[in-house]
Amino acid sequence: MNEKQKSRIEEEIQVLIAELLLRRVKDPRVAHVSITRVEAAKDYSTAKVWYNVVGGAAGAADVQKGLASCAAYVRRQIARRLHLHVIPELVFMYDTSLDRAMKIEELIERIHREDEERANPEKEEDSTGE
Repeated sequence: MNEKQKSRIEEEIQVLIAELLLRRVKDPRVAHVSITRVEAAKDYSTAKVWYNVVGGAAGAADVQKGLASCAAYVRRQIARRLHLHVIPELVFMYDTSLDRAMKIEELIERIHREDEERANPEKEEDSTGE
């Protein structure tokens, strides 16, 4: 199977899992999960499902348990709806890229504020009432 077909199947799996978590899975531990990407092995024996939690990583261990508990159901739905020859074993992995991006953004904002304070020290003095 070529890369284009593999990418299409990975995208279909991603969309299906997101839909199932949103509409079918009733476990409250996975209510705020966002599927960020899917990476299937070349032989489709496994698929890494990268996810993030809307609102932050608080309770990530509970979310991981919730995803593990619904994995068999999700896998059956993939088999039923996508008609693949091999149904991948799902491995859920927390995607830290969004968390890292937010931290980087916060650091950049802090650097800009500090640069502005150094460039305009009189504004700081005015605000302190001196």
